[in-house]
Amino acid sequence: MAETEPTLTAAKRRPVLGLRRRPERLALAVFRLPLRAARSGHLPGRTFVSFTHVGRRTGRAYDTVAMVLRHDESNREVVVCAAWGPATDWVRNLRLAPAREVRLGAERYVPEHRFLSEDEALQVLSQFLWAHPVRIRLFRAVLGWDDLRDPEAARGFVATHPFVAFRPAARAA
Repeated sequence: MAETEPTLTAAKRRPVLGLRRRPERLALAVFRLPLRAARSGHLPGRTFVSFTHVGRRTGRAYDTVAMVLRHDESNREVVVCAAWGPATDWVRNLRLAPAREVRLGAERYVPEHRFLSEDEALQVLSQFLWAHPVRIRLFRAVLGWDDLRDPEAARGFVATHPFVAFRPAARAA
């Protein structure tokens, strides 16, 4: 019996849809549903944000949709996280050039962005964990993440997953 327990534990931690470090076809189809909704003009409320960024090699415009982790009404800032880490294309593109446009619900604006420090990202993650426990359980199951309620796991997560904040760009005087 002792030999089967580690296997059961490992099976419980195996991500749904075969996700590990990179998404597979079924997972990509599921995760692209919000992008299809955004393109058709039916992106739900303030749950997701869509942004257009420029390819660092091609110079082409690409649309990406990410889940909003925090939305600050006072300065219209939204925070998102790169679920697949710093090598994600949109993160690498934003490191070289700003996004062209952000769409949040019916609102559209030319953004400025910033990468959050680990302490800021940890605060955003903590608030999101408290406010959305069901979504976090889903992410754990689908993406195979550790239990982010554990402080060490949360700190490790924010150290390896960039958090990006978008807000309307200041107008030039």
